[in-house]
Amino acid sequence: MQRAGIGVNFGIIADVTADPRSFIYDRVLGTTPRASADRVVAALRGEDGEVVSTLKHFPGHGAVEGNSHVMIPATPLPRAQWQATDAVPFRTGIQQGTPVLMFGHLVYSAVDSAPASLSRTWHDIARTELGFDGVAITDDLGMLQASGLARYRDPVANAVQALRAGNDMVLAVMFSTPSSAAQITDGIVAAVQDGTLPTERLTDAAVRVMALRLQVGAGGLVPCPACDPVG
Repeated sequence: MQRAGIGVNFGIIADVTADPRSFIYDRVLGTTPRASADRVVAALRGEDGEVVSTLKHFPGHGAVEGNSHVMIPATPLPRAQWQATDAVPFRTGIQQGTPVLMFGHLVYSAVDSAPASLSRTWHDIARTELGFDGVAITDDLGMLQASGLARYRDPVANAVQALRAGNDMVLAVMFSTPSSAAQITDGIVAAVQDGTLPTERLTDAAVRVMALRLQVGAGGLVPCPACDPVG
C-alpha cells in the first residue's frame, strides 16, 4: 500500500465469531475475543508508520446474522454481553491507538434501533466508554441503499444522518456515479445552511480529518523509493 502511495488502509477486521456460517467468518482474525484482540494489536503494530490503520466493523459484525452489503443485520445482544465479547478487540485496538474507526451498518437493538453507522448512541459509546479520539468513518453508504429499505433510499439523507450521528467522514462506493459525490457534498452544504446539520458538528469532523491528514504528512506515509519493487 505504501509503495502504491496509499496512506490509509480501511481494514483491520476487529470482528469476532466462531460460527463458520457467519458472513464475516472468513475475514476475522480470531474466533474468540482475546484471539481477535491479540491479532488486532499485531496488525496495528505492523502497519504503524507505514499506513494509517482502520478498525472495523464497529460495534462488531460477528454478533449479527446476515450480510450487511445487502441488508441491515441485527442482533438483540445485550450491551453487557457485547462489552464482554465483541467489544474486546475494538477496546484493545483503541487502547493501542488506532487512528480510524469504521462504523458498520449493524443494529444492536438492545442499544439502539438505528444502525451503528447512523447512531449517536454508538458514537458516544466509542468516544466516552472506549476512549476513541480519532476519525470515525462509515462503512460504504451504498450498502444502506442496497438493503432495499425505503428509509435508506436517499444517499444524501444517509450522508447527512451519518455526520449528525458523529461520523467525521462518509464512505461511498456502491451506486457511486461521476455526479454522486457532488450531490452528496451539495446536500451536506444545504443541511448546514438549513440547520439540519449543526455547523459545530461539521467543524469538529473537519478538524479531526485535517489533523489526520497532517499526521500522515508529518509521518512521511508516502511511497518508499528505497523499498524493493513489488514482485
